[in-house]
Amino acid sequence: MEKILLTELVTQAKKAIKPIQHSASTVYQYGLAWDELIYFFESKGRLYFSKELANRFMQESKDDLDKGLIKNWRYKLRRLSVLILLEVLETGSYSWKLHFEEPNGPLSNEMKQLHADYTKVLICSGKGNGTRRCYETLSRQFLKYVQLELNKNISDLQLDDVRSFIPYIARSYQSTSMRTVLSALRSFLKYLYKESVTKEKLVLAVPSSGSRRTAVVPTITQDEEDRLLHSIDSSTCIGKRNYAMVLLAMRTGLRSIDIINLELSSIDWRNKTIAIVQQKSGRHLMLPLLTDVGNALSDYILNARPQSILPYVFLRYHSPYTKLSRSNCYAISCSIMKKADIRQSGHQRKGFHIFRHTVAARMLSQEISLPVISNTLGHGSMSSSKVYLSTECRL
Repeated sequence: MEKILLTELVTQAKKAIKPIQHSASTVYQYGLAWDELIYFFESKGRLYFSKELANRFMQESKDDLDKGLIKNWRYKLRRLSVLILLEVLETGSYSWKLHFEEPNGPLSNEMKQLHADYTKVLICSGKGNGTRRCYETLSRQFLKYVQLELNKNISDLQLDDVRSFIPYIARSYQSTSMRTVLSALRSFLKYLYKESVTKEKLVLAVPSSGSRRTAVVPTITQDEEDRLLHSIDSSTCIGKRNYAMVLLAMRTGLRSIDIINLELSSIDWRNKTIAIVQQKSGRHLMLPLLTDVGNALSDYILNARPQSILPYVFLRYHSPYTKLSRSNCYAISCSIMKKADIRQSGHQRKGFHIFRHTVAARMLSQEISLPVISNTLGHGSMSSSKVYLSTECRL
């Protein structure tokens, strides 16, 4: 790699981020982080950029975060500033994207390899992408628990260690998700025993009764739906976007991941249909473009959507104008529910999926058959729709 002065690389990075049209305050924050990096290099007697020293800067920043010496936003800013420099150094340009830390970072090399081998088994088993990601995540969480909380080797695990993990991990999931969590845990424990990684058959410690418990599906009433829609100020650009997204979810039951992946070409205005390939199942789904949904979408696309070459319908309101994330969706639904004073008590669910539940529950109340509901929601099997036979409120 050709040597380059750190100050020169920073100058190149500042030019590279200009097309992204970050706000002046964001550019200023990057500048502060790069100044900190330059100071760090100078304190080590280095003027030329070094990937190893930059990684050391990030690691020391992470240590400061863990000690409470800096805030999380500052650590993220420092980390992103280094990642920008690395991309500019390697490609000569920078494209804005989300940067995630290595999920297996805290694991030992042995556990990383174990997780990688299990992932290969999942891929070969032919499980769907959503199921595979869930199983990968749960197995990673279990390995982190063993290493960081129990401070044990996998081979030394006992049944009580698995029993203690279940209430520990339950704090991170909705009660309605625990059936899937326990299934994923069973899969990983069976793998460990089959490969002789564990001495005991740890899967025996996973309860089976909890996985059969019938979940009560949350929904919203017609009055609550009206209040939610009226709480959105559709006279603003961000309001037009949020209104179109929420109305689309309420009328079609689309998952949030399919809403944020919706492309302009997916909408057939002439034939009044929306055609997508579902992210979760990979199945094709065609839905009618209802009049009110079409009006909301056209109002947003024509009058509020930022200028962009990206194919996605819904984009961030602030630059860079990339597509929304699932966390953005959740923040939107939480915000409008708070404004409408709906589902604000306890741990009531507030995500977009509640609109999907409501669509299914209303179809059931109209005595529409399960096969029709299954086709409308794009379920892989009719059994997936049976969960909506139990709802938590009147429609």
